[in-house]
Amino acid sequence: MFTVAIPQLYAGPSGAKGAYNRQEVGLARAFAALGCRAVAVYPVTEGAPPPPEALAPNAQAVCLPAGRLGTHALYKSWQPLLGYGVDAVHVMGDTSLGVPGLEAFCRKNGIFFYSQLGAVASESQNPALRAAMDLLARRNLAVYRRTPTYAKTPAVAAALEQRGVPCAGVLPVGLDTAVLPAPLSRAEARQRLGLDPAGKYLLFVGRIDAYKCPLDLAPVLAALPGWQAVVIGTGALDAELDGALAAAGAAGRCRRILRLPNEQVQAYYAACDVFLNLNPKEIFGMSLLEAMYAGCPPVARPGPGPAFVIEDGVSGLLADTPEELAAAVQRAAAMPALGAAAAARVRAHFLWTASAKTVLRMLAGHGLDLAGVTLDG
Repeated sequence: MFTVAIPQLYAGPSGAKGAYNRQEVGLARAFAALGCRAVAVYPVTEGAPPPPEALAPNAQAVCLPAGRLGTHALYKSWQPLLGYGVDAVHVMGDTSLGVPGLEAFCRKNGIFFYSQLGAVASESQNPALRAAMDLLARRNLAVYRRTPTYAKTPAVAAALEQRGVPCAGVLPVGLDTAVLPAPLSRAEARQRLGLDPAGKYLLFVGRIDAYKCPLDLAPVLAALPGWQAVVIGTGALDAELDGALAAAGAAGRCRRILRLPNEQVQAYYAACDVFLNLNPKEIFGMSLLEAMYAGCPPVARPGPGPAFVIEDGVSGLLADTPEELAAAVQRAAAMPALGAAAAARVRAHFLWTASAKTVLRMLAGHGLDLAGVTLDG
């Protein structure tokens, strides 16, 4: 059976076992549903690796020993890939330090290597660290120039071309519907959550950290008299956000929830009138996709991800300043077709199955034997 490995080269918390909505897991399930065997690979930098985790028939997550440098995973050995009979490796490596070593291993052992990138340069806020990482990332660009390389957004595709990397196409991130409950109606969700059936609710889901620009919620909410806000997330700016809301006279209209089980987060997507994304550099935005999937119309700053996902005026609205964002929230709430169009767009273009099919067609075009794999439909 044709086997694809999807290694995580990030050593931060998002890839740990039990973390919500791991991209490698969603893609592995999609490959398996199309007739492949799929192995999502995660680094373990302390202690012994846990046993493999079954994800679906013919899909599993395995953990391998690794070192780390900052958030970069440096695997002790890629030899276990041979034991799993891996035919191709799907790498979401971006600027990760482990990319050249993995590509060299694949080249030596006849494993097809290709990439799906969300960034081509460091996003560190430290100028010295960013310059050093960009210098090291030149090794990755050399790999990407000689292997098939997809971009997660059109903005990344343009950045690749500027750096002399032929882009195989735009291959977006997808939602893993296996972790999403069936969407509720707005009335059902509000009853479950104890929200006012006739209220107007604005939803923000994400880290309360500087890169997400959560403090801009305060002037947006201040410009929306009669609206309530729900903020789900925590981070370094928790106190600053509370202070900004109080200074804007909007603290009494904001429900702050630091952590919440996924099922309840999904209920808030269904319950609220508008979803707000404030990050002007959002690479993609999984919470944005989830909100749209649930039929909650989005208002977002036009970062690379939102500008790609949202058809402005059709499946959401794009705006920039707090004043413009507040006006867009009002417009979105008055456009009943927006939520249905948002849900339809995600189902048509941003589920992992669509991306997996694109990849399998590319692999077949390179002469790999995909007997038993579904390529049509």
